[in-house]
Amino acid sequence: MSSQSFRLFRRRVGHGVRAWPMLALLVLVVVVAIGCVLWFMREAMQNERMAVRQTLADAYRSHLSLVQVQTLEQWKRRLEHLDGAEPCAARFSRCVRDGLADSIICFDEQGRPDYPRLPSAGDAGERSLSASADLLRLEKLADRSGDQFRQFAGKLEQQVSNYDTEMIPSAQRRFIMHELQRLDSGALFPTLDAEELAARYLETGPTVAHDNGLQATSAHEMWSALSPSRRVLALFTTNGLRKRLEDATRDAGPSLPNGVRITVNAPGEDAMSDSAVATASLGPALPGWRLSLSVNNQALFDTEAEHRAAQYLVIGSIVIAAMLVLAIFVARGFGLQLQLARLKNDLVATVSHELKTPLTAMRALVDTLLENDRLDQKTTREYLSLLTTENTRLSRLIDNFLTFSRLERNKFKFAFARVRPRQIVEQAVAAMGERAHAAGCTVESQVMAGIPEINGDADALTTALLNLLDNAWKYTGDQKRIVVRADARNGHVDFAVEDNGIGLSARDRQRVFDWFYQADQRLARTAGGCGLGLSIVQAIVEAHHGRVRVDSEPGRGSTFTIEIPAVRGSTS
Repeated sequence: MSSQSFRLFRRRVGHGVRAWPMLALLVLVVVVAIGCVLWFMREAMQNERMAVRQTLADAYRSHLSLVQVQTLEQWKRRLEHLDGAEPCAARFSRCVRDGLADSIICFDEQGRPDYPRLPSAGDAGERSLSASADLLRLEKLADRSGDQFRQFAGKLEQQVSNYDTEMIPSAQRRFIMHELQRLDSGALFPTLDAEELAARYLETGPTVAHDNGLQATSAHEMWSALSPSRRVLALFTTNGLRKRLEDATRDAGPSLPNGVRITVNAPGEDAMSDSAVATASLGPALPGWRLSLSVNNQALFDTEAEHRAAQYLVIGSIVIAAMLVLAIFVARGFGLQLQLARLKNDLVATVSHELKTPLTAMRALVDTLLENDRLDQKTTREYLSLLTTENTRLSRLIDNFLTFSRLERNKFKFAFARVRPRQIVEQAVAAMGERAHAAGCTVESQVMAGIPEINGDADALTTALLNLLDNAWKYTGDQKRIVVRADARNGHVDFAVEDNGIGLSARDRQRVFDWFYQADQRLARTAGGCGLGLSIVQAIVEAHHGRVRVDSEPGRGSTFTIEIPAVRGSTS
């Protein structure tokens, strides 16, 4: 909708046509329709993502089942490898060093912990006296950087790390390992953490499991499982068990594409993350533990979904654009219909009033002449002069109505030719007639010498300039000073009409060229006019590829300027 049409549309509110309810209803319908389309697009794209996720889940579910079976088989073999014929201390060392468990506890035939075990009064006779003596000798050495210290420390480190021949109770072994680390920061013991874990488990007063399944212990983040012989209890931390199970899943089944991985979730952890497409339980042997297959490579997950979502997006965008275009056309058509209705109403009212005024005056004058048999020549000439004035006024009104009608129907024919600006100014001033020489009125013409010619319709441009002169004459006071200028600048010929009239406000300057608009209705009715003059001026000027502007302030007069392109290389 054009800015002029929108202004006309907006001014209809409160003038007999309830436009805003219809416009609000149209906006509401468009907003609701667009909202429905956007909701449909969002739901459709979400459904496509869910469909792709389900497709990936179906594709990898069989792979996950295979990994589940092989992981449980590896778990079973891990527990079987805990059993052996070697002594308990040697079995502890083997299982820990081979990574079968984070720690183990070996039981004797009566089901009591054999190694490791908590210290008791009976352990005093089992302690290694040589290890204790070596530790005392090492602590007495003042020089801990010398060869003697290194020799004794190395011997003691080998002694406590030897689980095969050195029969040292677990409590004494842990104590010596800690002391060696205190005395020698470089001492390393791969089994110390396992010793500590087993001691922590025993200190909590454990309950030995009654089956081969994994069980949570009373110690925090610790799990236990019995070997098939029930002679070894494997201990795992949560992170340690998770790592072993994840290593088992990587060794099980065919290799996965880049970006697809299987993770292990402990009991209480959410296995269905945003990237997870399938999960599976590890069964009774590992109760509560689950496998989760995730797609971290978004390209695998999003490619097909984005392709389908793009189709919905394109279709939705086309539908929304079509609705917006249709709404604009409907709103523009509605505004034009309102404009047409208002113009018709204004035309009927204006024509009725403006034609009635001069006709009533002419009828009164004629009746007066007919009723008086004896009228002197002076009175008769005065009445006839008044009749001529009203007839001229009526003729101008009819000319404006006809011009308006032709312009609205695009029936106005322009006869373009090269025209001298001076000719247009002289014809317009001459067309003012006696008004230009009335008492208190001064009309001055200023035409620049050597002004170039223009390509236009001389009669139409004269009409436009005459309408500006008529407005200047009507909207000034008793002392009228009107100046008509014609000069050339920037490849244009400017026709300016300046007056010392009432002027225009900023709001009136924006609307003064609208059809039937009159800034001062009271003064317009007194002076005559229907608000078509400036609209006709603008239509004529635009047909000549020019423009018309106004500079005015209330109480300081107005200057209307017409700009018409000049003919290059010509002078008048």
